[in-house]
Amino acid sequence: MVNQNEILRYLGASTTNDTLDALISRAREAVEKAMRPRHLVRHISLQVDAPLETVILAGTPLPSRDLAQHLQGCQEGFLFACTLGPDIDALVKRYTLTEPAMLPVIQAVAAAYTESYADEAQRPLEGYAQERGLYLRPRYSPGYGDFALHYQRFLFDALEISKRIGVTLTEDFIMIPFKSVTAVIGLSSDPSLCHINKCMTCTAKNCPFRKEAE
Repeated sequence: MVNQNEILRYLGASTTNDTLDALISRAREAVEKAMRPRHLVRHISLQVDAPLETVILAGTPLPSRDLAQHLQGCQEGFLFACTLGPDIDALVKRYTLTEPAMLPVIQAVAAAYTESYADEAQRPLEGYAQERGLYLRPRYSPGYGDFALHYQRFLFDALEISKRIGVTLTEDFIMIPFKSVTAVIGLSSDPSLCHINKCMTCTAKNCPFRKEAE
């Protein structure tokens, strides 16, 4: 079950009321009916080159200081992708035309469900790590820090995302369906670097969806 507070966070709301609760309930029902979640995972070797400027993922060098710092100490990890499916985009379009006031609620609920599904799809990876005495670093996606959005192309090719789960990439490296996630997940022997929330791994300090440190 998606946490209500996560939906409120995506809405930029700190409190709720009966009217908003009713809208969220409607949006939940619509999103749950429309979503067709799918995901992909690929286990890879990785190497962080000194002086923390390039990461080599499955043999491919990707220059990014922020990703290198995030994955420092990792020698293996996962490429990850998930989507709620194309019917969510159709749902958003329908509300855009028929009930615009409902649109931000639908968007917030869909975003929260995307993150929740990504977390659920990651559970087997947590088991894999635990069996080996390792720990998962938080997901790190193209667009975070200096891990440029154009690295989506690497993830799409490495995972065959379009072929296998039907997500496509525009010329501007935007994913369609929109409620989709790609990420790199490192495996580390150091637990102290793995218990930070996802927002702390992103350098966008002014993001309206940023959480305070836990």
